[in-house]
Amino acid sequence: MTRMPRSGAFPGRRARAGASFLAVAVVLAATSVSVDLAVPGIASDAWRDVVSATSVVLEVAAVWAALPLGILLLVTAGTPALWRRWVAVAVAVGLPLAVWFSGAARSPFLILLALAAAVGGYALIAFGLSEHRADARSLPRVRAAVAAAAGAELAVIVLGTLHLLVWNPAAKVPDLPLRQVYETMIDRDGMIDGGPLLWALGATLATVAGSYLALQGARRGLVTPHDTVTGGLLLIHATTFFLWWAGFGLGLTLADTFATSGGDASPVGSILALAGACCLAAAILMQLRRPAATVAPAADQDPGVATSNPDRPGAAAPGSTGATAQVTP
Repeated sequence: MTRMPRSGAFPGRRARAGASFLAVAVVLAATSVSVDLAVPGIASDAWRDVVSATSVVLEVAAVWAALPLGILLLVTAGTPALWRRWVAVAVAVGLPLAVWFSGAARSPFLILLALAAAVGGYALIAFGLSEHRADARSLPRVRAAVAAAAGAELAVIVLGTLHLLVWNPAAKVPDLPLRQVYETMIDRDGMIDGGPLLWALGATLATVAGSYLALQGARRGLVTPHDTVTGGLLLIHATTFFLWWAGFGLGLTLADTFATSGGDASPVGSILALAGACCLAAAILMQLRRPAATVAPAADQDPGVATSNPDRPGAAAPGSTGATAQVTP
């Protein structure tokens, strides 16, 4: 059976690591761009500064860390010639400079490019999960991971619901009590858009179903802690991604009723978007860890077969049948 030559263009785990870091770079940079577009609508100056600073941190991490590292890993995959190593260093240094000072890192086009990066990231995650399928199972660790992931997801749901139904309307119409804000919208349209409640209900059901399936799979030896943490990170990312859809109808109603903008006045939506992008990036990079070596549990070994270590007392010699000799006193 022939093996792929290590001197190929982009062979092995190094190439996959490079692709992973490039996907992370695009996802983080694009999220920073989308958040920057929403920052001017935030009502509080202090929160506007906090969100802007957090967005800049993600942008810097994407351009100056993930992007050059991904390029360097891709170009130096395999056993590269000396010229290819120098090219890798030159590109890894020059590309971030070009992206940063040309303004490409702040281009809205990145939002479209992020869709392709996210699809590629999910493909890398699927490949990583299949590779870690043989990791050692541990029911207590899976339970702890399920509890942590479910708790984080429920916190996101609570924050997102309060953002859509309480904090954002209150920040958009600060001169009226919240109850009067809803009464005015109902008088105008006759109803309130149910997107936020539908989003919260769907995310909660997904959390309960995912937790149950993870625990049942762990009991059957099919789910590992690595699977559980990865799934929890992806669920948080999906929940924060669809937050914009959940508040779209209510935001339009607020804008039409009170002649305000359609964006968020509360900073929580932008903060959750940044957190969701970080969760997706973490899920992608988690797949770069090498799978753990599996050791068969002692209960799974045949008790009639002795170990081949001749230094242990009672060990069978190599080539023997493993039967224990009877010794008469």
